[in-house]
Amino acid sequence: MSVAELLHEIEALPSEERIRLVDKLVQLTEADVPESLRQSMAEAARGEFIEMDEALKELDRRDPSV
Repeated sequence: MSVAELLHEIEALPSEERIRLVDKLVQLTEADVPESLRQSMAEAARGEFIEMDEALKELDRRDPSV
């Protein structure tokens, strides 16, 4: 089956079935995502992140030798 055919079949599914398919695909691919990245993504989703430029400025303020 080609990708185009597969996509056509997926598009033909009822919404409920597409949601189940997406959930299953997420489960299958989560194993390929390192835990550290998942944690970082969760932190970002909660707004617990800082821009790289700001982090570097903060490091410079703490220790001028960095």
